Amino acid sequence: MVRIKNRYIVVEIIPESKQYNVLHYKDHVLTKCILAAVRKFYGAYGLGRVELGFCTKYCNERTKIAIIRCSHHSHKFVTSILPLITTIGDVRAKFHTIYVGATIINCNKFIVKYQQKYLDRILGQIESAKERQDMIKRIMEFELN
Repeated sequence: MVRIKNRYIVVEIIPESKQYNVLHYKDHVLTKCILAAVRKFYGAYGLGRVELGFCTKYCNERTKIAIIRCSHHSHKFVTSILPLITTIGDVRAKFHTIYVGATIINCNKFIVKYQQKYLDRILGQIESAKERQDMIKRIMEFELN
C-alpha cells in the first residue's frame, strides 16, 4: 500500500472593505473559488492535479482563518495561486498564507497560538468583562469538518 501524503495550508482571508467584521462563508465557497482560480491559471492539467484530495477543512468566520487540505504533489499549485485570488464569492478579498504543515495537528497548534495572539490584541480594546468572555468563547472555538 502507498501512503497518500497531504499538506495543510493555513490561510488568513483579508477583506478589502473594513465593513466585514464577520465573513459568512461556507467551506464549499472557498473550495470552489480556489478551484476556479486553478482552472483559470493552470488549465485542465492543474485542475486535475489539485482536485484529488482537495478540500477546505476549517473556516473561522471571526478570525478569518481557514485550513485547506491538498495532496503533497499539488500543494505548490495551490500556494502559488492563493495570492492571485481577488474575490471570494461576491466580496473582494485576498488570501494571506500563514503556515503550511504536513499534519493537521501541527496546523491546530499553530492556529491556537495565532488566535491567542489575536485575542490578546482584541481584548485590550474591549471594556466590559462579559463582552471579553463572549469574545474569548467565539474566537477560541475550533471545529473541524
